[in-house]
Amino acid sequence: MNLLKACTFSALAIAGLSLGTTSHAAGLKAVKPLNGYRCMVIDAPDEVMMDFQHPIEMHEAPGEQSPTVSGISTVFAVAEPPETSGGFIKTMNFAFKPGWVSTKWVKPYEAVHPGVKCVPSVMSDGKLGFDFPRK
Repeated sequence: MNLLKACTFSALAIAGLSLGTTSHAAGLKAVKPLNGYRCMVIDAPDEVMMDFQHPIEMHEAPGEQSPTVSGISTVFAVAEPPETSGGFIKTMNFAFKPGWVSTKWVKPYEAVHPGVKCVPSVMSDGKLGFDFPRK
C-alpha cells in the first residue's frame, strides 16, 4: 500500500511540475481562473521530497491519522483567505476533491518563485490546473 501511495505521489508531483510544458503539448489550456484561490507550493528539503516511504499526503480531514485522499502535488491551490486547522491547510486535488495538507512545508508560490505568477485555473479538460502567464 505504501508503494502505491509513493507511486501516486510521484505521478502527481511530476504532473504538477510538468503541467506548464505538457499542457501545451497535450492541448490543455487554462480556460478560466479559479477566483478566490491562490497558488501554494511544497518547499521541503530534497530528502523529504524524495522519501517515497513517507510522501507528503493530502488527508480527508486535518490530522495525520485521517485517511489519505492522495499525494499532494508540488503546486496546489488554496482558498484566499486559507482555511487552516491544527497545523493543516485545506486544499483540493486535480478533480476538485477537498483535502487537508500539513502546513509544515507549505509556502506561498511567490515566496519560492519570486517574479513568477501562478493562477489556479479550470483547464480545458474541466480539471484543476495552473496558469503561469508571462508578464
